[in-house]
Amino acid sequence: MATLRLPWVDEHPVAAFFIGAYAYTWVISAPALFMEPSWTAAIFIYLGSFGPPISAAVVTWLRGDDVRAWARQITKWNVGWQWWAIAFGLPLLAAVLITAGIVAVRGPVDLGQSLVSPALFVGVFLFALVLSGGLNEEPGWRGFAQPRLNERYGAVRASLIVGIVWAGWHLPYFFAPITPHSSFPLVNRIGWFGGILALSILLAWVYNNTGSVLIAMVLHAMVNTADMVIPLAADQILVDGVINEQAVGIVTSVHLLVYVFIALVIVAFFGRETLARGEPPGSSYIGDRQQMVADN
Repeated sequence: MATLRLPWVDEHPVAAFFIGAYAYTWVISAPALFMEPSWTAAIFIYLGSFGPPISAAVVTWLRGDDVRAWARQITKWNVGWQWWAIAFGLPLLAAVLITAGIVAVRGPVDLGQSLVSPALFVGVFLFALVLSGGLNEEPGWRGFAQPRLNERYGAVRASLIVGIVWAGWHLPYFFAPITPHSSFPLVNRIGWFGGILALSILLAWVYNNTGSVLIAMVLHAMVNTADMVIPLAADQILVDGVINEQAVGIVTSVHLLVYVFIALVIVAFFGRETLARGEPPGSSYIGDRQQMVADN
């Protein structure tokens, strides 16, 4: 069956993808901005969160590229045990470093807390893998935009471009009462934006070395889950029902510094241009291998 060919989409695939991801997510999520927290509001938010993969699939189809080849990245698991160890282990190492950093500056931690339940940890991870940063985001940001931008800008600049657009895509979440973003203090919002950029480098790194969206999904989900093992002292963060912004600032600053440090180490060892040992994936993996179309 012939596909509908749009010259502008052919020439500007990444811009078309970004516009589509924003349009779908912002339109579908919009009702939740005017609703009190409820299951209905949650449904709008989670349905809307699939803007990146839906937009990526539509743009791939409109350009006449191979949608199945794009989608196969989501199930690419045979990438070497070391990348699985990194995807699962690096966020846990970061959580340990964050805890040590907060202790060092006498921040709000309670080392006497019980460890988080393994069942709860696994449940939150699986939720994140599908609905909170994994399947609903990575097939678009890393599986579509990253390889195309790699070709034109180099891996680090490409990951920062993706990171900025990715952060902006979250804008409705800061106004929807049901989302945690809507209650972030200012210092938390600033730290969150910096963290998105650092995380974008980490996700580009694992993707560029494996060509696997699945590995990026696992790493993203683990980053969102691993914070559960940081023994924050809730009574020092929320005092008499009021958020202690100084305590939040300490946690946010240490969290950001740890992830920026990890990102800088990766860039130093793997290089700014590829973030990989070998050639990173390019846009040719889903289209005409004789034609590399860079977005303007």
